[in-house]
Amino acid sequence: MAPYLLSPYAHFVENHLFPNTIQYGIFHQLSGEVFELRERVRTLLLAARLGNRLSLSEADLDNLAEDGVQLRQLLRSEILLPDGRDPLLTFVDQYVARPRQNPALVYRTDTGEALLVRISMKYAVYAPNKDGLPKIVEEKMPLLAADIFLAADGTRTLGEIFESQDKDCGANLENRGLRDAIEFLSDGERQLIKCTAQPDDLADPFKPVNLVPRDLYHASKWNSPSDISPETIIDFHLHGISDASWEFDLVEPTVNHGFRFPSEALGGFDYGSRFCISTLRPEVLPALGHSEHLDVLEVGGGTGSFARSFIRQAQEQGAASNGPRLNYHILDLSPALIQSQKALLSELVPDSNHFQQDATEFDLPGHKFDLIIANEVIADFPMASVWRAEGNDAENKSWRWQGDGAPLVEEYDLAEETAPNAFFVNAGALRFLHRAWEHLAPGGTLVISEYGAAQRYPAPSYHLNHEEFSIHFGHLAAGAHKLGFDSRLLTLKEFLALDDQVFVLDGREEHILCLNHVLGKFGVQLPYAVISKSEFEARVQEIATPIGLIGFSFSQLWRGYHFGPRIDDFMVLILNKP
Repeated sequence: MAPYLLSPYAHFVENHLFPNTIQYGIFHQLSGEVFELRERVRTLLLAARLGNRLSLSEADLDNLAEDGVQLRQLLRSEILLPDGRDPLLTFVDQYVARPRQNPALVYRTDTGEALLVRISMKYAVYAPNKDGLPKIVEEKMPLLAADIFLAADGTRTLGEIFESQDKDCGANLENRGLRDAIEFLSDGERQLIKCTAQPDDLADPFKPVNLVPRDLYHASKWNSPSDISPETIIDFHLHGISDASWEFDLVEPTVNHGFRFPSEALGGFDYGSRFCISTLRPEVLPALGHSEHLDVLEVGGGTGSFARSFIRQAQEQGAASNGPRLNYHILDLSPALIQSQKALLSELVPDSNHFQQDATEFDLPGHKFDLIIANEVIADFPMASVWRAEGNDAENKSWRWQGDGAPLVEEYDLAEETAPNAFFVNAGALRFLHRAWEHLAPGGTLVISEYGAAQRYPAPSYHLNHEEFSIHFGHLAAGAHKLGFDSRLLTLKEFLALDDQVFVLDGREEHILCLNHVLGKFGVQLPYAVISKSEFEARVQEIATPIGLIGFSFSQLWRGYHFGPRIDDFMVLILNKP
C-alpha cells in the first residue's frame, strides 16, 4: 500500500456562479490541469492538505469505484505524489510558457528593474460594480524570476531554462534559488508560468497550459439568479442599467461593441457598417428598389453605435448608387440606453423616432417597416419552462407537456419524443415574432442576430448581472414559419463575411485593464474592443519595445479568446414577409 502526499503545486478552487450550487475543484499550478472534485475525493484531499499521507492500494482504488477513477486521474496528473517524489521532476522535460489567459505583464524601468503588473489569480469576479474592478498590483520581480519569465516563451523546457540560469550545475533541481523563483512564478496568486509536454497546445488559449483557474464569483445579480419571470427581466432593463458604456465595456460586451471600430476582420469596416452591407442586398431585403426610402426599426439599440454605423454606411451606399434613404427608428426598454442613443444619434435619428417599449409587446400604430433589425437583443427576452407531467406514460405517448411554455410547444410543435424531460422555450422571442410580423410591410424583412444554435435547447448564461438564455433557432424558425415567414438561417460569420484568420489580441477586459495600467504611463489607452495584431503594433509597439513589455499575446479570431463573445456562437435568422 503506497503512501501519497498532495503536491505543493496543487491548488483548490471554487465556482460560485451557478445558483444555489458551489462546484469544488483542484488544479496543478504548473500544468493548469483542472478537475471538478467528487465529494469523497475532496474530503481525502483536504486531509492531505493538512499533511496527512493517503495510503492507497490498487484494490482500494478499485473498491472506490468512480472516486477511485478520479484518484487515478489525480495520480497521473501528479496532484497526488508518491511520498518522496520531487514535485518538479516530471516538469524538467516540459516546455514552459506564459499562459495566455493570465493578463500579467512585465516591463523594465530606466534602471533595469523588472516590474510585474498583475491582478490576483486567486479569484475572478463577473459583472463587477463600478468600485469592483480588479486591483492592479505592481511589484518588483526577483531577478531570477524575471529571467525565467522572460525565457518562458514556449520554446524551451524547464530543464533548459534551469541550465541557462545555472551553467555550472546544469538542470539542477537542488538549486534553492531556482526553486524559489518557480514558486514565486507559479503560486496561486500569480500563475505566471505553466508547463506542457505538448508544444502544439501552446497556441490554443483553452488548453491547460494557458489556463489560470480561479475561484469564480458574481459581484451582482439583478434580483434572484433563479428568478426568470418576465417582470424581473423587464425590471432589470428599466432600472438595472445606469451607465451604457460601463455595461458594454465591463459587464456584457457584445459582438457589436467589440467591433465598433473599423476592423481588419471585417474588411476595414466596423460591425454596424458591415451589417448594413450584408443586409442591404436584394437577396436579404426584397423591398430594395421599390421605394426611394426604407423605413427601418432597430429593436434594442445598445449604446447607439450600431445605428450610427448602419445609417452612415447606408448613406454612403445611397450616394454612390442613388439608393434609398433610411427613415431609422429605435425601440428600447432601458432609459439609460435610450439616453445614450439620443446623445450619439442626435444628427441622424429624430427624437420622435425613439420609442420606449417592451419589444415582446411593442405596438407602434401607424408604422409599417420595410426592415426590422434585432441585433444581440432577443436573448434578454423572457423564457418559459416546460416539463413532462409526472406519472404519465411516455413510452405509450400518453404524456403531455406542462409548464408556462407548454402552450407554445403545442402550438408550434417544438418538441419531439427525444426532447429532454424539462427544458426552456424562448417564449419572449416567439412573441416578438408576432409583433414584428404585424409591423412589417408586405415584402419586409426581419433580421435577427443572437447566440444559440439550430437544434440546441436554451441554456442560461451565468456570468452576467441579469438572466439571459441562448436561442433555439430551430424553434424560432418553426414559429416564424407558422406565422408565414420565409426563413434562412446563417452563421454570423457567413452573414458578415468575417475573416476569422486575423490575429487579434488575446484576452478579455482584465487584459486590457493591465495593459492600460502600463500604457497610461505613456499617455496611451486601448479601448475595450477587439484589437488586431497589426492595429496593436501600430498603437503600442513604439512604447512596448523600449521598455521590454512582455506578457501579451495574439491568437487567430476563430480561437475565440478575445474581448467580447465568441463569434462562432452567433447565428443570423433572416425572415421575409411575403
